[in-house]
Amino acid sequence: MKTIVRRSAAAVTFLALLNLSLNFHAAQLRHLERLADLLVVAPRRKTLAQLADQELDGVDPSNLADFFRISPWEADDLRIPLFRFLLKYLAARGIDPKEALFLTIDDSLAIKGKATRKLQSVDWQFDHNSHRHVRASNHVVLGIHWGEYHFPLLWRLYLRASTVRRINKKRHGKDKLCYFSKLDLAQQMLDQVLPHLPPGRRVYVLFDSWYTSAKLVRRIRGHGWHVIAGLKSNRKVSGQKLTQWHQTFKGRRYERVRVRLAGGGERTYQVRSLQGRLSRVAGDVRVLLSQKGTGARAPRYFLCTDLTLKSEEILNLYQKRWSQEVDYWYVKLELGLGDFRLQSYEAIEKWYAVVYFVLSYLYWKRYEESDIPRHATSLSEVLQGIRRQHQREVLQSACEEAARGIPIESVLRRYLGEEYRSAG
Repeated sequence: MKTIVRRSAAAVTFLALLNLSLNFHAAQLRHLERLADLLVVAPRRKTLAQLADQELDGVDPSNLADFFRISPWEADDLRIPLFRFLLKYLAARGIDPKEALFLTIDDSLAIKGKATRKLQSVDWQFDHNSHRHVRASNHVVLGIHWGEYHFPLLWRLYLRASTVRRINKKRHGKDKLCYFSKLDLAQQMLDQVLPHLPPGRRVYVLFDSWYTSAKLVRRIRGHGWHVIAGLKSNRKVSGQKLTQWHQTFKGRRYERVRVRLAGGGERTYQVRSLQGRLSRVAGDVRVLLSQKGTGARAPRYFLCTDLTLKSEEILNLYQKRWSQEVDYWYVKLELGLGDFRLQSYEAIEKWYAVVYFVLSYLYWKRYEESDIPRHATSLSEVLQGIRRQHQREVLQSACEEAARGIPIESVLRRYLGEEYRSAG
């Protein structure tokens, strides 16, 4: 069934704000406008054939495929103007100068089938949720939280070293790829953001224990920013492993800390803290040993380089990472991040750029409408609003055609497509 008869005005406006005319010609911009609607409105599975079938008088699926495979643009042609626009947009929102700015680092898998072999970004990756290896594409994301606003700011595809070697066997010269670890990619994105942030703001960088390397912490502190992060139990503080500190603190009184949960409730944690030196990191840090109750088997460990923060503040600020998980849910289940069937690394990178462009568009639309009574206040309401608008336009267009005297059978065949033929 056709779900789109014309472009969404909001999508066209958002794309115009990015001022992409230097990097994209008119036909490419029309594809971006088209995809901004198609990825939102199409059913859960977002293959190019299914996307193309959603639009009345749309393009052939091969046109969409060529936009990613051979059209002369790169992911950075969209990614860099987008992130610069988002920072300018936030700076213009009148956020309190005393409000701290938070950057989050995380990575996520887009799982594919076991038989997937031809897609260059897909390889065996360890899934920490299922505790097994899966065939998947992996990417690292840098998000931003500033006041009441949140956006996915930058992202990078991650390839294992063996994947890079395999791809490079069939490439020559400047077409060869370079290997970067996840920590390298995180550092590159932080360095890229640094000159664009307003001076004088307090900045905290949040990430889980996987990213807590001495090299990354030193780099962040060198920017004048603070770190709030998870720590693995084998890390040393003041020459002693955290598991040993846990044993040392037995019998010491707990501090009861209330943490706001993402669902709106609260949970109380039992916390002990220590101050000392993290191995190969200059200056003192504060480490929290947190557990749900006195009978818990082992605590979780958290690092904070800002010694002025209280335990409750540290744990509540760490909770800001949850928005990144919400983003992953939307890009995977609602926008089809893992539904690509493109083979080359460059084409897949473009697909990721378009999906994150659409997610940023949805956040922008949400914030633009948040001050308007009875308009969307959440991302899911934005999605539903766009879909309902397109449904109304499709129904109105079909009724207008029937009113002009076009036979009902022809109208049904035109708007229902394969569904009408199957029913017949």
